[in-house]
Amino acid sequence: MPVPGGYRESGRQNAGRRNHDEERLARAQEGGILHSLLAVVVSYGGSPHLNGLLGALAGMAGCRVALVENKLGGQHGAVPDGVRVHAGHGNIGYGAAVNLAVKRSLAAPPPGDGPPGDDSPGGVPDWLLVVNSDVTIPPDTQEMLPKLLAQAPADVDVLGFAIRANDGGPGRSTAVLPTIGTSAFTALRGEAAAVVRWPALRYPVGAFFAIRGSAFLRIGGFDPSFWLYYEETDLFARLLAAGGRIDWCDDAWPVLHTGGGTAGWDAELQRELGRAAVAYASRHRETTGRGWLPVHVAQLALLAVRKAVLGRWPDARRATWILAGLLQAAVLPRREPASRSRWHAVPTRTRIALAGLDIPPRPAAFGGPRRE
Repeated sequence: MPVPGGYRESGRQNAGRRNHDEERLARAQEGGILHSLLAVVVSYGGSPHLNGLLGALAGMAGCRVALVENKLGGQHGAVPDGVRVHAGHGNIGYGAAVNLAVKRSLAAPPPGDGPPGDDSPGGVPDWLLVVNSDVTIPPDTQEMLPKLLAQAPADVDVLGFAIRANDGGPGRSTAVLPTIGTSAFTALRGEAAAVVRWPALRYPVGAFFAIRGSAFLRIGGFDPSFWLYYEETDLFARLLAAGGRIDWCDDAWPVLHTGGGTAGWDAELQRELGRAAVAYASRHRETTGRGWLPVHVAQLALLAVRKAVLGRWPDARRATWILAGLLQAAVLPRREPASRSRWHAVPTRTRIALAGLDIPPRPAAFGGPRRE
């Protein structure tokens, strides 16, 4: 099984590991032990890569594919055979969209008992693959991914993957759970250094990762009260607090993430990032520390000043937008401006009713016992 150290291997070592993985993991396919896989692709109006992505997923051994379209009226034309499309519910956000697909998959009738033309099997998949619509899966990764999942140790609940930018360079594939210490350290040394400093708090970004279906349901899936941002942070905080384990595939099997450009410079969405930080802090005070929000405010202010001094005004404005959203949410926590914006976010109560799974009580500390 690939190990985190594989991210730092030389080209020759990496090639040797790649050949070893291909030989060893091919035995999983020959032995017929590939696991069932439900891939959920979340879209808001699609992307130029969407049909290719759906085709790559549908071509994987043992993979069911669900496309969740959050944009009302979004049209994709013909999709590959076997892809189940969920649309018409409005912009429920990323995590709630994944929940919706899982919820409907669990409720799906046995093959042949559903509506004409719908032979999608129901039941809990061995693995759930969470995928953004602007991800591209290279052919080698497409072929190896089911085998990697089949070979994952039984105590591994989540597999993260290396993410590359469109030009093939390093992309953002990992982050570290926020605490007073990690946020202060990130402000001074950067996120990559924080990930190295706190490997036990490392988690995959939401654009692409795999989680066991049983683990996803055990912790209640995504919390649909998060509309956008922090939904995967909350998910992995609960997973680690419950004693879950995250492992990482070698970067010989990456995916490409080409999106984020439009959302990254939208003022309303960046303010939503700040509002989500307040929601996260209120739900995880025992692990972030009660003083985390002031530290995060200082972190954002320092970032804005630093970018302005360097003349990087778009980045400085972005940090200011996030800070403004955080302050807005701290003063008016029940306000939901995104529901009245051009993004037409579905209100929280409706999201919970539509896509809520049973979320168990939150443990008090990462991997530790729950305090009463």
